[in-house]
Amino acid sequence: MGFLMLERIVFLFSLRPILLGFAGMLISGFSFPIAGVIVLRNGLVPLRFMLMHGVLLAGIVSVAFAFPLLPAAIVVNLLLVLLIAAIGKRSWNFSLSSSAVMVLTMSGASLLSHLLDVPAKDTLDLLWGSPFALTVSDLAVLLAIAFAIIGYCLTQYRKIVALFFDTDVAVSVGVDVRLHQAIMIGLSALVIAVSMKIMGALLLDSLLILPVLSSSGSARSVKSLFIRSSVCGFAVSMVGYPIAVLADLPVSGVVSALAVMAYGAMFLCGKLRAVSKERAT
Repeated sequence: MGFLMLERIVFLFSLRPILLGFAGMLISGFSFPIAGVIVLRNGLVPLRFMLMHGVLLAGIVSVAFAFPLLPAAIVVNLLLVLLIAAIGKRSWNFSLSSSAVMVLTMSGASLLSHLLDVPAKDTLDLLWGSPFALTVSDLAVLLAIAFAIIGYCLTQYRKIVALFFDTDVAVSVGVDVRLHQAIMIGLSALVIAVSMKIMGALLLDSLLILPVLSSSGSARSVKSLFIRSSVCGFAVSMVGYPIAVLADLPVSGVVSALAVMAYGAMFLCGKLRAVSKERAT
């Protein structure tokens, strides 16, 4: 029985779509949570929603004019980031400006879908992207973004920590706040544009947000949060993908369920630690 199972695993992972999907999941699981730390610590969750709608708008344009989706999604999201920067020149209040731009994006997507006669189903399929559809070029894009995220965090770690702590303190120690906020938002835009097309919205949240939430309670420093979030995302991808493949289940559903379970486990552990501390005192 064990030999037959091993033989089946070897056969399945010798198939090109499954192997490429596995590589994409591991790259995303390792790197996306690092971007998730940036999103959550900078209060960019509303921006994430706006960028996800930006990908849907790009999908309509892509279908209507037969453009490749990935370049269209990247261009649209970067344009939306520039629009937000123009709106919030003085305050960089991303919560308010991104909410306004999100409504604008949704209305634009609705109007274009009607005027260009693009069926809603063709764009809503973006919410359920599949790692089995990954190509070598998609994998190269994922690797490039992963290196950009990791390289930025490694080389600019002290400045990032200062920005997370307080923007006024960051300015006082010589950090170009606007430049680094622009870089962080640009990286977030790239991650969301690429992952929405390649992985779908469900996997995006499972790898971008949930590993960070799972690690927040036990992390004692920003460095620890980056590392723990990355390890958690990598682990749920490493375990969830083979389970989904072997059980013939949707990868997004299995990985998301594992990510939620990891968050629930860490939440319960935190509660138990708090109760034990109270009893000890």
